[in-house]
Amino acid sequence: MAETIASTESTPEPGDGSSNGPTNAMGVPAFRAFWLNGVTFFMASNALRFVYGWVVLDGLDRGEGWQGLIVFILGLPSLFLLLPAGVWADRIDPKKLLLASQLAMLVVLAGTAVLMGDGAGTLGLIVVSAVLAGIVSAVGGPVRQSLVPALLPSNLLFSGIALNALAMTTSMVLGAVLAERFGRWFGFDGSFWWMAVLIATGIVALLAMESPGAATSGEVTTMRQAIREGMTFVWNERAIRTLFWLLAISGLLMTPVMFVTIQAHVKAEFGRSAGDAAPVLALMGLGIAVSSVFIMRRGNMANKGENFMRAMIGGTTLVALMGFTTALWQLLVLGFLMGLCGGFFINMNQGLIQANTPQAVMGRVMGLYALVSIGLTPFGALGLGFLAEATSTGTAMTISGGLSLALVLATYFTARSIRELA
Repeated sequence: MAETIASTESTPEPGDGSSNGPTNAMGVPAFRAFWLNGVTFFMASNALRFVYGWVVLDGLDRGEGWQGLIVFILGLPSLFLLLPAGVWADRIDPKKLLLASQLAMLVVLAGTAVLMGDGAGTLGLIVVSAVLAGIVSAVGGPVRQSLVPALLPSNLLFSGIALNALAMTTSMVLGAVLAERFGRWFGFDGSFWWMAVLIATGIVALLAMESPGAATSGEVTTMRQAIREGMTFVWNERAIRTLFWLLAISGLLMTPVMFVTIQAHVKAEFGRSAGDAAPVLALMGLGIAVSSVFIMRRGNMANKGENFMRAMIGGTTLVALMGFTTALWQLLVLGFLMGLCGGFFINMNQGLIQANTPQAVMGRVMGLYALVSIGLTPFGALGLGFLAEATSTGTAMTISGGLSLALVLATYFTARSIRELA
């Protein structure tokens, strides 16, 4: 199946990667506009999960179970939309699809801010807002992921992925912190207005991007057939299949701890506001940024698969240790170290998948990628929320990290194909 799909690829590689071309991804104008859009988009989208949790825990004075439920609701549309969105990413002009999704997100954020008024709104408003934001995010996710290899020649792919990760980590450093500040200054609705302004700014940057055009043309297969092609490609490629398995571990057991349970841990174990978790996310983002800069400067480093696995072993160990923290400073240190490991995971996992996937099926593969990485997170958040209420947030974090470490170690010693990926 992989050979069949590759042979039908109709989109030429952008640029020839010769010495006469750009030496880094920022030298490509279309990618530069796309990257600027990503900075503001990631800053808003990464802050959104934090703000929802903050409103539920502090504004509405609900427990960890409700916080986990809201995050579950935010990610629920992904389960139904990401795979079709991957097909749309291959068939529809990516610029138009991305613009439409971000305009819709702007409406959701501004509408939520208006309806919240001067307070925290109601639980019903937060639920509806989370559902709508989840729908919009699911539609725009695969096309954003597939645009990186579409805009760049192959020799600049890892540079582009690292720069994209920097855009995301800049948002982790500043997104939650600034959203929390605007919330302190102007109320919870101020946080939503701030995110709406960010999305609007990103739309302006995106207008300057030259579209690479749809990845496929003259597509006549049904939606089900198109989705099956993407899934079959992933299944038939053993190394890529293993990368998706590791991505599933992260999405189900690791990401919920980073972006959900940490907030509850800061409030329940340290006796502080859930908003005080923002510096932890900021330092985590800083760590990812450091790793991303290293990868960007090293370019196509050797032993990518081996380095990727070692970073994941380190990251799962750190999550287990987070459960034993008794002070905020300890969590800050572990958060930064987790970011260093997370930077390798984000860059290498996506880079290795995209480097070994033909552009004609990239949108569908990225739809599946987003489904595994994002779609599993709501279930993990829901489960960890109830586990934390039944035991403690620290116990939930330690169990999640310990189980992740065991699964990653088993994969490391049994899946030789992943360690040999270049």
